[in-house]
Parts: sequence; structure tokens; C-alpha cells
Amino acid sequence: MEILEKLKSKIKDNAVVTEIAEEKDPFKVLISTIISARTKDEVTEEVCKKLFNKVKNVDDLIKIDEDELTKLIYPAGFYRVKAKNLKKLAKILKEKYDGKVPDNFEELIKLPGVGEKTGTLVLTLAFNKDDICVDTHVHRISNRWFVDTETPGETREELKKILPRNYWKEINNLLVVFGRSICGVKPKCDICYDEVKDLCPYYKKLKALEEILKKYEFKKVSKNKIPNERGTYILKIKLNRGKKIDFGKNKRFFKKGYYFYVGSANGKSVNLKNRIKRHLKKDKNKFWHIDYLLEHGNIEEIYITNRAVECEVAKELAKVLEPIEKFGCSDCNCISHLFYLKP
Repeated sequence: MEILEKLKSKIKDNAVVTEIAEEKDPFKVLISTIISARTKDEVTEEVCKKLFNKVKNVDDLIKIDEDELTKLIYPAGFYRVKAKNLKKLAKILKEKYDGKVPDNFEELIKLPGVGEKTGTLVLTLAFNKDDICVDTHVHRISNRWFVDTETPGETREELKKILPRNYWKEINNLLVVFGRSICGVKPKCDICYDEVKDLCPYYKKLKALEEILKKYEFKKVSKNKIPNERGTYILKIKLNRGKKIDFGKNKRFFKKGYYFYVGSANGKSVNLKNRIKRHLKKDKNKFWHIDYLLEHGNIEEIYITNRAVECEVAKELAKVLEPIEKFGCSDCNCISHLFYLKP
């Protein structure tokens, strides 16, 4: 995997849990992984330092008062829930596993506060087993680079099919560090490594989209400053979760992510302002197919141009993004006027 090798040559830092795993203590790996969920790396590091000064093993975790434990792991995300789970976990480890952390995935995910991600990370970091831990960073970046999946579990299975085993254990640390610093929900492509960008299919799509906007002289406008002019517009719509949607006589599953809709306002009584304002209204009669998607998605960005280039733009976007069938206009032969980009 050339792109992973390029990334390995650039990433020199480790995630906090990976650093803790250097001690080869399964107990600390398990506890720190639970604490790290929904928590920034720097907070996890601070909390674990405080905690492991007082709690060094299962017996210490059993003895410590829950209120004191809660204070120790603050401000980790959901710290009260985690404190309760850690107390339950300590008792189970002592009674069922003789105080040791099990090295079996099925047993690990039975423990309080331990899901698939935590269980897999413990197996790879604490017991050096070949597996792939998929968190939000690995799921997001893998979908930008390698796979087409809806859930982290599906991503894990697909990555196992395409990645050589020597990448399994290390991909989590690589993509977590990369995701937190550069390739986040809104990727910071401007500071990404050139060697990675040269191979990144997601970056190529973003650049191509940028070039199309520039070629047809689109400009970004706010929802409150849409001019009373004719022209062509693009709506960037975000769907926060995948959903099956009926539109007209059609039905399909719309994946989580971004949708770009190309429309025009060139009639005598129609301009960009009144056309786009209609799209923005929540309470409206559903006349166009896009109305059904907008019922579930939010318009994040609006681009306009004074040029009548609706179909030209749609045909160029179809070469770059994924066209959604049945969203062409009635009087053209475009594949679609709605296009999908993964989040």
C-alpha cells in the first residue's frame, strides 16, 4: 500500500494509548482505551497519568472509591459512566479472570464499557495479535482511500480482505494520528504531505471540484445574501446519517455524506434568490426530487454564477463525483444533477 508507506515515513508520533502499550501491561492498555473513547488525546494522557499514579492493577481499582475514581478521570468524556463501568469491570476481572485481562475478543467485548473498537485495540496493543482496530478516524480515512462501507464493522472486514497482515496492527495508530492532525471531518489538505496528496483519491476529487467552480465562475454566498439575478447554482447538502428516501415514484438508500445539487434560475419570473430561498424553506410542497432529500439533509454551502451552465456543470461533476440516478432535469440528457461525495 503505497499511500500507507508514504504516511509511515511522515508520521513519527503515537496516539496516547499506543504509548501506554509500550509498558506491555494489558490492564493499563484496557483502562486507557476505555478512557480514550470520545476524549481528546491530550485529555486521555493527562487523565491516565493521574489515574495510574493511584490505580496500578485490578486490586487498586476494586479498592478505590467510585467518587474518587470519578474525580480522577475527569474531564474524560462521559467520565461518570466510565467510572461506574470501571468499577464493574474490576470486579468481573477479579472474580472471573483471576485479575487478568482476557486475550479473547469475545470475552473482552462482554466487559462493561468495552465495544468492538476497544476489544480489538487491546488485542493488538496488549497481546500483539493480528487484527484491525477501526475507530472513527480509520473508518473515515479508509473510506476516502480504500473502501466503500457504512459502518466501522464493515470497514474492519473489508480492510482485512485488502490489507496485508503487516499493516493490520499499525493502521490504527497511523490513521488516528493523521486524522487528528490533518485528515479530520473537514480535511486540512493545505497542510497535508505532498507525497500523500499525490496518491490521495479524495484530494483529487476536491481539487477537481474546485477547478469546476473556478472554470464556471462560481462564488460562495451566504443564505442571507443571494442576489436577485439569473444564473446557475450549486447546493452542498449534508446528510448526517444514511437513510432510505422516497422521491417521487422512486426509492433509494442515500449514504451519509455530502450531496451537490446543480440547478438553474433563468426564467423571466425566476431568479437565484427566489429559487434558492424555496430550497431553504422547511415547510413546502414537494415538487422536485431534491425536495425529498432536503427534508432530511441540511444545505451547508451555496455557490452561484451568472452563467447559464447547469447542464455543462452537471456533466463535468459526473466525471468527478458519484452521480445519483433519477436526478436529471426533464429536458436534458445529463446522467444526473445530484452528485455524492463521502464525508
